[in-house]
Amino acid sequence: MFRAFSYTLLALLLTMTAGGIATAGVAEIKPEFSVASMMLAGNVVSLQQAAKMAKQNHGGKVVKAETQNRNGRLVHHIRLINSGRVKTVLIDANTGQEISP
Repeated sequence: MFRAFSYTLLALLLTMTAGGIATAGVAEIKPEFSVASMMLAGNVVSLQQAAKMAKQNHGGKVVKAETQNRNGRLVHHIRLINSGRVKTVLIDANTGQEISP
């Protein structure tokens, strides 16, 4: 009985770990801000491109990325962590320019 429980627990842990590995490091992207919908809207810079630009310019690891409507324009909010410090970078979705918060 203990062996069956051990195998069940092991299988459950492996399943949970595999799911965590598959999604580790992937920013959550809301469906309304998918690459396809942004391309249809005429945006020049995708959320993934903005995250890559922020990482290259500021270093660290992207921990969150989302697109929001800010005063009538779409802005990519990229959150980075570097040496224990959190930095938020805002990138205009149309121009690709970094903007101040």
